[in-house]
Amino acid sequence: MSFYPKPTEKTVNAVMSDLNPVRPAPLHPVLDAVEMHMTVPLNRWPKHAIMGTADYKKRQEFLMSDHLKKLPPPGTTDTSAKDMLLSTMFMHKMAQMQRVIQRQGPAASDDPRYIYLYDDMRFKRNIFYWRNFRMNDLPPEIITHIFRIAAWSTSTPDEGTRIRIILTSVCAKWRRLMIEDCTLWSAIWFRDPPPYERSMEWFRRAGGAPLDIRINEHDADWKSKDDDWKYKEDDHRFTTEQMNELVDKLLVKVSQIRMLVLVVDNWPPALVVLNKLQEAAYAGKAINMERLEIHRMGQPMVWLGPGHTPTVLFGGQTRALKYLCLRGVHIDWNATPLSNLSTIDLRKIAMNVAPTLNRFREVLLACPRLQKLSLDGAGPQPSARMPDHIPINLPYLKVLIIGGFSMVYSCYILSQFKAPNVRDLTLMNLTGEDYTTMIAAIAARYRELRLLTLYTVNISPTEKGTKAMVRFLYAIPYLSYLRIASMNWHVIEAFNEDPREYGLGQDADTQSFPQNRQVLCPKLQTLEFQQLSGTKIAEWVARRKELGAPLKRAYVNSPYVNNVTAEEADMIQQVVGLFIAPLGSTTPEERALATCDRYGETI
Repeated sequence: MSFYPKPTEKTVNAVMSDLNPVRPAPLHPVLDAVEMHMTVPLNRWPKHAIMGTADYKKRQEFLMSDHLKKLPPPGTTDTSAKDMLLSTMFMHKMAQMQRVIQRQGPAASDDPRYIYLYDDMRFKRNIFYWRNFRMNDLPPEIITHIFRIAAWSTSTPDEGTRIRIILTSVCAKWRRLMIEDCTLWSAIWFRDPPPYERSMEWFRRAGGAPLDIRINEHDADWKSKDDDWKYKEDDHRFTTEQMNELVDKLLVKVSQIRMLVLVVDNWPPALVVLNKLQEAAYAGKAINMERLEIHRMGQPMVWLGPGHTPTVLFGGQTRALKYLCLRGVHIDWNATPLSNLSTIDLRKIAMNVAPTLNRFREVLLACPRLQKLSLDGAGPQPSARMPDHIPINLPYLKVLIIGGFSMVYSCYILSQFKAPNVRDLTLMNLTGEDYTTMIAAIAARYRELRLLTLYTVNISPTEKGTKAMVRFLYAIPYLSYLRIASMNWHVIEAFNEDPREYGLGQDADTQSFPQNRQVLCPKLQTLEFQQLSGTKIAEWVARRKELGAPLKRAYVNSPYVNNVTAEEADMIQQVVGLFIAPLGSTTPEERALATCDRYGETI
């Protein structure tokens, strides 16, 4: 049975024909002007772009250029009356679409066809409305505020850079207002080639505003020709001298730097930054940095040897620091004060230069309002657990990421703290052995969980493994978002097991379910997947519907779209709306989960 009933399909075609009367009925149920610019054949499943993604942006740019090229240049012909009429017309079409959706019921609000049509009309309305808006008649401070909203509401730093360049190119008045506002230039992404003329000009324009600086000198082609780390480790494009020169220029305003994100290939440039910041602090300069990220993308788990002395982060001036992320680099953990952090993110750090267990626990105790803890191939050095071991309570922890560890070490890490209010749990790269014991150990720990991510987690296909997984899922009844990749299918099938067969929920009320049996994770509504069989996904979501716990949306990550055939996509869309989400993007459902409690109230 189709998820979208027959009347819905007829109504969609009727609405599209009515809204576009000069065009014949579409060959594809989602075909509209929004798809004509795409390279997907009309007989193939469409790209269901979501707001804030690259596909959504491409779609808007097509509509914008398609309409503007048909209009006279600004100032040559007065089109204000016609623009207002067209804007009003599309507003009425939007209202008509809303009435159609209301008549069709809840399923229509998640139907990609309606979303496409509604977004198309809304953007067309805005195009004509914007042409009629007398922007330059507003007071300068209002215009500047609008510019700030435009610059800071982008989804990526790259897009923010592009918006600022465009706004300074519109007219002399806009350029003057843009350049006079220091805050518009305070977020600087060093992506232009050395000597960074564009970035340094923005650095100058920022004046005395707090600075958010990103330096990405990772070579995407590095190590692409062979896998010999020993050979490639010193073969990089960014030298120590270049980093020395750049950092010396930036440290002129070191007290203004609020955020620093550094991505490099290997040790030398990373050490330059750490050493320079320590020297600046020892020279008496104030460091007020709130967020620091240093990512060394080269060979992981590398120790520089006993001759290297780790730096004291910021020379000990860490009072303002809230967000710390270190990948492949380490600091002097004992001499660096670390307290009141909101995020601790450690990745790929050699065990012999990791913090000791005692120091790690001291840091957790000093961060009682910690909100995110990510340990990916980096954690405290193991030591014998004391007889009076007491897990540290982290009541404000919302996001927990564990990955790249052995089964025993994973259990060891998870035993160090309690986090009863975690809402977002990620388990990844847990392979090479059976992690059933770890799953069993964390069952009933995360009752408030809303989002679960499983990437390559090995759980045995035995009765013991399935039982551990079922008990874990039974204890997270509010789960509403599942993200999965490269998982053995028997783990995913555990979601559709009957908990009563495992001694759970014997007295639970099952009258609301069609098969008169309890369903694991009954509030699960959204699935995001990659590197999994489209056919099995279709069968799985169909089974969820049969059990009385249907999903509302499914997302496939964009790099893996071609792995899903047109036939498989059609099978999935018979049951649930299928959308494409760029890898690493945040879907609307994920954003909503970050801000709402179990009752849907804003938190």
